[in-house]
Amino acid sequence: MNFLTPLSALFPGTSGRLLTALVAHHTVDATGPLTLDELSKDAAVTPTQLEAALFRLGLLGLIAPRRKGEAVRLVPGHVAWEALRQLTDLRDRVIAMVRERARADLRPVPDYLALKGAVVDGTASHPADVLELIVVAPTTAPADWLDDVATLVVQLSRDLGNVVVHHSAPDSRAAEAIGEGTAVRVLPS
Repeated sequence: MNFLTPLSALFPGTSGRLLTALVAHHTVDATGPLTLDELSKDAAVTPTQLEAALFRLGLLGLIAPRRKGEAVRLVPGHVAWEALRQLTDLRDRVIAMVRERARADLRPVPDYLALKGAVVDGTASHPADVLELIVVAPTTAPADWLDDVATLVVQLSRDLGNVVVHHSAPDSRAAEAIGEGTAVRVLPS
């Protein structure tokens, strides 16, 4: 999955770039106007393409009614803005998903679990971009515990649309060394 520009990946072309720019504006100043020149520059869309796409967004109710050439005003309370904003930053959702899955699928839960790589950094733009799990097995782990980790890795790969791999470490110090100071600790939380 493309975690860098997900709206453009979901809505290719003009629509995705325009939505990305409008969500960014909504996050910063939901009630302020946005000139067509600013929007054209932010979305990398020509003015001709912009008017057609804005017309469609107007039909959805995301922007206030306007005449051709007028500044764009968002409908700040529209139900879709929060969902669109969440799509632009999936990092926290990925972290929460991995935490929930690890707690549910790994018995007992890992003594330490951290994430690193392009997916958790939010820079993944291709399915081959990796999410790395760094795992320390609990001292009470059964012999087949790493098989459950491998199953979790396969499920996460499928659900995220990206390659997921795991590294096992004997303790949290070794796990932190694998993380090179950039890993996000998931467990213990």
